[in-house]
Amino acid sequence: MPVKAGERLDPEATKARILKAAADVFGRRGIHAAGINEVVEAAGASKLTIYKNFGSKEGLVEAVLTDRTQRVRAWHHQAVEQAGGDARERVLAVFDLVASWYAEAGFRGCAMMNAATEDRGQDGAPRRLAQDHLAFYRSLFERLLSEARDPKASARQLVVVLEGATLISAVDQDPGLGAEARVIVETLLDAAF
Repeated sequence: MPVKAGERLDPEATKARILKAAADVFGRRGIHAAGINEVVEAAGASKLTIYKNFGSKEGLVEAVLTDRTQRVRAWHHQAVEQAGGDARERVLAVFDLVASWYAEAGFRGCAMMNAATEDRGQDGAPRRLAQDHLAFYRSLFERLLSEARDPKASARQLVVVLEGATLISAVDQDPGLGAEARVIVETLLDAAF
C-alpha cells in the first residue's frame, strides 16, 4: 500500500508486507508461474520498491524462503522447549506440531521442498535452502536422540517420516496423516533405544 501524504515511511513494515504477499503468491501459484506483477498487486508495493529491497525475483524468492526457514526453526525450537521431558516427548512434540500444521486451512506442504522441487534440481537458492532445511531437522533430531543407539540413523529416519508425511498430506489433502506419522515415529523411537 503506498504511503499516504503525511504518513511516515516504514521500510521494515514494507519489506515484511512484500515477503508475506510473495510467500502467499508463490505458495498458491508456484515460483515460476507467478510473475512479479502478481506480487506487486498482492503487496500493494511498486516494482521499484520490490527490486530495491530484493534486487530481483530470485532475490525475493530467496528472502521469502529464508524468512520461512527462520520462522519454522523458531516454531520447532519453541515446541521442543515447551515439551520438556525426555527425548521421546520432545521428538513427539515436533510431530504433534506438524500434525496441527497439516490441519490448517490452505496447507500446501513444505515451502522449502516445494521450491526445490519446482526448481528441478538447479543449484540455486531453493535447493541450497532446502538442503539446509533438511540438515536442520537432522541436527535437531540427532541432538534430541543423543542417547539413542545410533542417533544419526534415527535422525535420518525421522526426517524421512516428517518430510514424507508433509508431502503426502499436502498432495492428498489429508490432515489425518499427522496421526499416522506419529504412530510410525513412536515405533522408530521404541527401536532407537
